[in-house]
Amino acid sequence: MFLATADFLLGQTVFLASIELYHRAFGVRPPDIWDSICLSVTAGLLLVAFMTARGAYTVTGILDDNCRIKTLFSGWLFVFFSILWLAFLTKTTSTFSRGSLTLAFAVGFPILLPGHAVLARGLKRLLAAEKLVLRTVYLFYSGVPGKDQGIINKLGQQGIAVCGISSIENHDGTIAARSVHAAVAAAQAAFRNGSYGAVYLFCSWDQRKLIERILQEMSRLPLPIYLFADAYIDRILAGCPLHTGWQRAFEVQRVPLRPAERLLKRLFDIAVASLLLLFLCPLMALVACAIALENGRPVLFRQMRRGFGGKPFNIYKFRSMTVQENGTQIRQAQRNDARVTRLGRILRRSNIDELPQLFNVLRGEMSLVGPRPHAVAHDDTYSVIIASYAYRHHVKPGLTGWAQINGFRGETKELWRMEKRVEHDLWYIKSWSMLLDLKIIWKTALLVFSDRNVY
Repeated sequence: MFLATADFLLGQTVFLASIELYHRAFGVRPPDIWDSICLSVTAGLLLVAFMTARGAYTVTGILDDNCRIKTLFSGWLFVFFSILWLAFLTKTTSTFSRGSLTLAFAVGFPILLPGHAVLARGLKRLLAAEKLVLRTVYLFYSGVPGKDQGIINKLGQQGIAVCGISSIENHDGTIAARSVHAAVAAAQAAFRNGSYGAVYLFCSWDQRKLIERILQEMSRLPLPIYLFADAYIDRILAGCPLHTGWQRAFEVQRVPLRPAERLLKRLFDIAVASLLLLFLCPLMALVACAIALENGRPVLFRQMRRGFGGKPFNIYKFRSMTVQENGTQIRQAQRNDARVTRLGRILRRSNIDELPQLFNVLRGEMSLVGPRPHAVAHDDTYSVIIASYAYRHHVKPGLTGWAQINGFRGETKELWRMEKRVEHDLWYIKSWSMLLDLKIIWKTALLVFSDRNVY
């Protein structure tokens, strides 16, 4: 209630102040004060209505930082365009200048956001100290003894107080009927002596008889009963639901990047790769001439790699070795490797040898950020040893990646190094965002001349 009131007051104040300040700053006669007040009050009401409908004033909505910021920004956009639409319908677009409304939109979100952040921080502190109780529940638990205390602690940090708990005995997968009856009787007695608001049931979903028995006996009490998903079911329910009209399904494997995300990443790749090629063209021409003078042609090194979905493509690099291996046996570059030329050491150390891969990016075979592509021979070897290795091909390979900026770049002499590289690559695929790509590019730029794993 407090946050909704604050949003209403701040929302209307922002519009009212922006209108007055804009007209005074530019020496334009401001609209009638009552028109400005009506517009401001409408803006405040629209904001509160939108935020309420999206659950922004619930504890969950306040505590989830990403959700809170997105909802607030969406709400302010909704207010802005609703005001423009209302002004158009009521033919009052000439009353309020576009500049004053744009000013209100520009300053509104930065003004509203700190208030939400402060309240969220305060609420988190109260919940962490268990000084705020939002709901009292009774808990049924069937599982590993002792784990129920961890559940109680986690619920307490969400403002949920457990007034009683019934641990149901489970001997070798068999639920004792007496244990269930005693647990339900204890829950009913607790409700009669001091009421609570809900029943939380924590047990494996394959214990159907137990669930049915508890639901049947607890039906005497006018209480909602919530069945919490176990670890396996929770992973399934985390996927997006699909409604076919007659049944529901849940997405158990998410496509790494959705169409809109793929388009955004592709446009970013094209824009940045084009700018880099334009800027680095003189340097690349100079390097090509230097390689030709030292070792002759060819200037570029080509090797078969596997890209998105395992599709093969030729990767381009400036030649830095005296050999051009592209067969079934390929030896990784090692420290003080005799195959690396004098100029090649400089190119590899500074990562300049990787610049021709910008053409792979423009051709759509690679991305700026993604799992680094390995030689086909290495793919064939590690895909047999590491079960999840093939998942790296769920996105396009990249010039740099999450594994590379975390120290897993270069030679993988020990198996554990490749396992950690794959682990980081899979985390990147699951956690992709445009912001993460920018972070990886920035950290790569800082590591260009300081990475000791390159030789």
